[in-house]
Amino acid sequence: MRKTVHNLNKLYKSAFENAGKMTKFLGSYCVDHAFDFHYGHRIKIGKLFTNELYPIPLFCFKLQGIKTETFFDVYTSKNYIGYIKLYPNKEELLSFNLEVLSNLKYLIYGFNYQNELYNSEDLTQTKINIEKSKDTKFIIYADFKNLEQIFNIIEMLSVRPNKRFSMANYKCECGHYITIESYNGFCPVCGKDSTFKRKFATKCPVCGTSGLKDQYGNGECAECGWIFDSLGEERKDDVIYPNLISLNKAKKLYSEGKPFEPDLDEFIEALNCYSEMQFEYNGVYYAVEFVPNGEDEYDIELYNSKTGEAFIFKTTDDFKNNAKVEGKLLKDIWNDTTDRYWLQ
Repeated sequence: MRKTVHNLNKLYKSAFENAGKMTKFLGSYCVDHAFDFHYGHRIKIGKLFTNELYPIPLFCFKLQGIKTETFFDVYTSKNYIGYIKLYPNKEELLSFNLEVLSNLKYLIYGFNYQNELYNSEDLTQTKINIEKSKDTKFIIYADFKNLEQIFNIIEMLSVRPNKRFSMANYKCECGHYITIESYNGFCPVCGKDSTFKRKFATKCPVCGTSGLKDQYGNGECAECGWIFDSLGEERKDDVIYPNLISLNKAKKLYSEGKPFEPDLDEFIEALNCYSEMQFEYNGVYYAVEFVPNGEDEYDIELYNSKTGEAFIFKTTDDFKNNAKVEGKLLKDIWNDTTDRYWLQ
């Protein structure tokens, strides 16, 4: 038994070492991939197959939109360490360049494994068989003896982006752990859109520090705290959510070593952008919101979260000039307020 366990450990160690190299290669080509296990597999120790079923590591991903799986078997030999499967439909298979598999001996089956259509020797007859087949889905199956064979296939069937990206790992709703590398960020198992998107290198428009942003232009500077926003970079003098001040104002404050705090005019501009704002004064939070007035128009409400009092103002100028907190004009005590932010 001890010898069997020792041999099993050696086999799994080799499989996981290959899997580690595989995920790095998939990452370098920015291919979405999920690491999983294939169960119900008998392995071979020495010359004998075991009766027990063991899981083997596999990767799920897509090549040219075709679902692909690569299995790292724990039964290995000099000429075999695993196998690859592609699951094309008929249209995808007829347009698929089978020459990329020329360094492997492969088979093509109808989805139900009823008929072998190709044995890597007669391409012309294979195409005829596929066209005549009643199957609409197929499986391409091939064994491989070294990682380079698989790497070559991935290299030929994927396009490496011209930008370098960071990896994001998460657990999808379907239960699989996903490594997101591609621009789209879709789960390669169930196809759902990732909650994590790829991020790429950028420079903060305020302080110039290197950072990361996603494909929508969103991110946050670790140095100055500016939140990246593509619209805000286009309209540099406007207050654009999620920032409370304009980009040009932020540059000025950063150069002066001051925090990114909005004055009352910017707070009101943010209110016009978002419609709900808040601030704190003497430990009490106040909400400022646009509320309907029943005449297809909106008033501005100042709400005291402690007393429940609400005060209504007809225009932004009315609010700016007449809003009071604890009997004081808000414009006179604005510098003493804190936590000016979007309403939480």
